[in-house]
Amino acid sequence: MSLTGPGAAAQAAAPPALTRARRFGLGRGASALLAVPLVFLAGCLAVPLFFVLRTAFSNDSDATFASTLRDPLFRAALLRTITMAATVTVICVVLGLVFALALSMTRGAVKAVLGAGLAATFVISLMVRTYGWVILMQPKGLLADVLHALHFLDGPLDLLQTAPAMYIGMVHVMLPYSVLLTYSVIQGLDPNQLKAARGMGASGLLTFRRVVLPQIMPGIAAGAILVFMISLSFYVTPAFLGGPRQLTMGTLIGREMSEVFDFKSAAIMGTILLAVVGALYLLAERVFRISEMWENA
Repeated sequence: MSLTGPGAAAQAAAPPALTRARRFGLGRGASALLAVPLVFLAGCLAVPLFFVLRTAFSNDSDATFASTLRDPLFRAALLRTITMAATVTVICVVLGLVFALALSMTRGAVKAVLGAGLAATFVISLMVRTYGWVILMQPKGLLADVLHALHFLDGPLDLLQTAPAMYIGMVHVMLPYSVLLTYSVIQGLDPNQLKAARGMGASGLLTFRRVVLPQIMPGIAAGAILVFMISLSFYVTPAFLGGPRQLTMGTLIGREMSEVFDFKSAAIMGTILLAVVGALYLLAERVFRISEMWENA
């Protein structure tokens, strides 16, 4: 039987999404229906972006891209945002790998508890979780009482509205994304490879370093990039836990809109942040082939 007939050629020329749809028994009508949410999401992105760019390049105020880039407050917020995103990403990658490995190796009640804890982070509102940290980190809150009982603290707890508080909250919010992407790749490992490595006398550490780690790197890298990109523009957690003393790009843009009412400056800052995120993504794509990692994750 020929493998190069018209049917094979048509299947090879079909778009990947359509090919996958046919693989699961979906016809052209169903494939067209799948395009509806894609068009909706594209519109939700394009329409706000259009108004942001129009405001940024308008003549509503004296603010310009050049004056914004020269503003020390803006540059400090941009540097603080990139530093925060990088720090949170590194912590989430390490903790996410440990959590994903523990989730994949445990069984029974322990696995159920770990899975429930991970799922709870998606079920409970972000605002509720952030307020929870605000309550815990009060100068005379529960965390202060615990530290006093352990004789680690003498006076009031001065943690709220500091960089460590912001990092703790951001890691709590971002960690599940890193765990899920890493865990999905770990689940795809072939158990026979691990058995073969152990059968040949490889230690657990050597098996992890030579067999497991190279295969789960796409998931780790994909999770790291996702965490970093989201952290760059995060608002709620830095606003409540970092406060005015730890201005990030999200909180600075929010202040320009809600307190100063300078919408053009806010739009300019948002456009610059978007350009920075886009440039970093293109750099990561060129160096690490991000699109391939997402396919393998």
